[in-house]
Formats: sequence, C-alpha cells, structure tokens
Amino acid sequence: MRILYVEDQLEENIPKVIRLFSKYLGKELIEKLNDLEEEDYKEPEEVKEIVESTNLIEVEYRFPDALRKIRNPEKYSLFIVDRNLVEGSYKFDEVRKIDGSYDEGKFEKFSKANREGDYLLHQLILVHKVEVSRKFYFLTAYSVKDELRGYEDIENYIVMGQFAEKNFIQKDNNEDVERLKRIIDNNDQLNLMHENMPYLHILNKHIDAEIAEIFFTILDTKSEEGRIRDNLNRIRIVYENILTVCSNVIPDMKKECGNEKGGSTVLWLKDEKHIDDIILRNFLFGIRKIANEFGSHKAYPYNPIYEPTLDTISSVVYALKDVISWFDGICSRYP
Repeated sequence: MRILYVEDQLEENIPKVIRLFSKYLGKELIEKLNDLEEEDYKEPEEVKEIVESTNLIEVEYRFPDALRKIRNPEKYSLFIVDRNLVEGSYKFDEVRKIDGSYDEGKFEKFSKANREGDYLLHQLILVHKVEVSRKFYFLTAYSVKDELRGYEDIENYIVMGQFAEKNFIQKDNNEDVERLKRIIDNNDQLNLMHENMPYLHILNKHIDAEIAEIFFTILDTKSEEGRIRDNLNRIRIVYENILTVCSNVIPDMKKECGNEKGGSTVLWLKDEKHIDDIILRNFLFGIRKIANEFGSHKAYPYNPIYEPTLDTISSVVYALKDVISWFDGICSRYP
C-alpha cells in the first residue's frame, strides 16, 4: 500500500514535499531534494524519481497520469491531490483514451474550470466505490468555504458522510499542513511497509513484485483470525518461490534436487554448505511443515491435538524474514 501524491507544480514545491514525506524520504533523499531545489532549472520528473525511490510514494503531476493510477485504487492507502492540475498540460484525447466516459461535457465541467482533482474524487467514489473519507485529501490554495462555493456535488458527499471539510488542506495554512503530515506519518499500512521494506525489496529484486505483494499481505493480515489458513498458503507460495530461485542460481542444485522444494532440498543446501546454521535449517523445515500441513494441502482443521493460531503465524513470519535475508545472500553470491 502506497501514497499517491498528485501535484501539478511539483518542481516548485520541493520544500512542501520534504515537509510532508520526511519520515519516509530519509536523510539521503532529503539531501538530494535540497540539492535539486538549489538548481536554477529543474524538471518535475527529477522530483518524481527521487520521491518514488522510497517505494512508498507514487507521484504524478499530470491529470491523465493520475487518472490512470486511480484505476487501481486498492494499491493506495492515501490519495493526496492538488485540486487544480492545470499546470501539468494535457489534451482532451489523452484523457478520453484512458476513460471512455470522459466527454466534452466533463471536459468543460472539470478541466476548463481547473477542477481536475474533483474528477479524480468522483471516479473513486462513484466508479470504484472507495470509502475516501479517511483516504483522500485535497490540496487547495483557498479556504474550505471558498473551495465549496458553487460545488453542490462535493457538498452532497459531505452531507452523505462520504467526504468532509477536514479533507481539504489549505496549502498556506500551517495547522492544516501539520495535520496532513500527522496523517501521513501515522498511516498503519505505510508504516508497516516502511518497517519491512528491506524484505520487500529483496523479494521484488530477486523474484518479482507479485511475491513482494503477497508477503506484504501476510504482514498486513497476520493478526486476523479468519486469515490463518490463507496466510499459511501465502507463506508456502513465498517459501517455494525462494527455493525455486535458489535452484536456478546455485550451480547443480536444480539438476540434483529436481523440482523438490521440501526436505531433501534443505538437506542438499546443508550438505553443500549453503546453510551452516541449525536455526536457519530448522526454520526452513518448520515453514514447509506448518504451511503444508495446515494450508491448502489438507482439510483444516484436521488435527485434534494441534491447530495453528495467530501466534503460529507470527512465529512463521519471523522465521520467513530470516530466510528472506539468507536468500538475499544466496542471490548476491550467485548473481
């Protein structure tokens, strides 16, 4: 889960970007942004590249690109959108290719009135059925009273409880900006991703983004009773993908182990000195045993003596983290 940040004057708002996202940017990226701010000529793409290197924040400065992103709203835990996106120039046909329902009437209503952000909000509420009250925040240059004047559709959202005046952030109002910063800093899913970014980066780099996303889903739902079996299945998928990549990169492993992803594979890794730690070896055996016996391979629950609990999931997740760190070392050794 990430933040989608939409600002049409990105290169002119570097200090605001640093202020809002300092927790996730870190010292190195903040220094890069400060250096860029000192330059006489800078492009929005340069700011976008630096901020997106966090893997936590996605940035757009043009309306069509933002519209394309919100077609997958499940990717984002926060939407922070400048209501007026006129500075990021675009053409009607660009938008029409992305959204076939975007006709001349909508172009007149939203683009010519410099309210592209409103259209993004409408799409999230009306088309994608997203509950935006705690997810979507408008950046504006004016007070809420001025922003609402003449916009009955937004007022109707407020009356229906789908939106609120607090979702407007006045850019030059220090209290408003600090409130938004607190919302960003205290976003549970973003903090979870930030805390586990090293593991997600390893999986994304050496396997793919889908496996990294599966691992994040495990982390995000590991405290939910109803997800125990699903998470054991997900753990098995991550585990098997790790060993599959190992068998592809370690010389002779694939030939000697075949498609085996279980016990004999772990023993081969031990015998060939790829695992010299009894704890890690037990982690690999334990993950496989628990995920196979209590995941999709058997009816659940079937064992009258033992059934997996949330503590089981937590312990397996911590074991899997150690395995992921080991996996990174294997891939570094055999690039």
